[in-house]
Amino acid sequence: MRATNLSWIMWAAWMTSFSTAWGQFSPETAPETDWQVSFNTGFFSEGTYLRTKVAQEPVSVRTKSAWLVGLRAGADKEFWGAELTLAEIFADLELVADPAALLPSGGDANLLLLDLNFLWYPTGNDLADGRVRPFVTLGPGFMFFNSDFDQADGESAFDVNFGGGIKFLLGEKGNPFLRFDYRWHIFYGMTSGLEQTIYRQEMTAGIGWRF
Repeated sequence: MRATNLSWIMWAAWMTSFSTAWGQFSPETAPETDWQVSFNTGFFSEGTYLRTKVAQEPVSVRTKSAWLVGLRAGADKEFWGAELTLAEIFADLELVADPAALLPSGGDANLLLLDLNFLWYPTGNDLADGRVRPFVTLGPGFMFFNSDFDQADGESAFDVNFGGGIKFLLGEKGNPFLRFDYRWHIFYGMTSGLEQTIYRQEMTAGIGWRF
């Protein structure tokens, strides 16, 4: 009985401290504007970026599924927000060509993303006292493509991305916070080398801090 009573007392104490910490965060006492920065990493989908010719033979320049690393910085109000994203994508390059072109089969490619996104929080601070914040997002930007293959190096494209995600505010004052994002990118080639329209998907997880 003593062990059982002690277990109940410890459980009650833990729940009390957890409830107190959770309750200390309130959207009513939160600043009107939350400045935020977060580190994000995740998945970027594969596909073709360029079709060209080498030695009169057609060549397709593709990347395999890639790893994305980036930073997002911006500001949130209750229902709206805006953020700037700077991210780099590290991918394996794949050259699909006739053997007569005498090309290596692969290499490395780096994609640099620079995006400005607007966020809408449809539930505001209604979920879990503002600690759970789902959002939808839309924004323009640019993509810069660099690779080991000279004919697919230094190319650029205009980017439109849209998607959604969710933020979970932790700790007594909502710090740190976790976020999960899904984005659909549509790239429009700005230079003659890239495909005219390129579709890619991004799925990332991140951790951030509010100021």
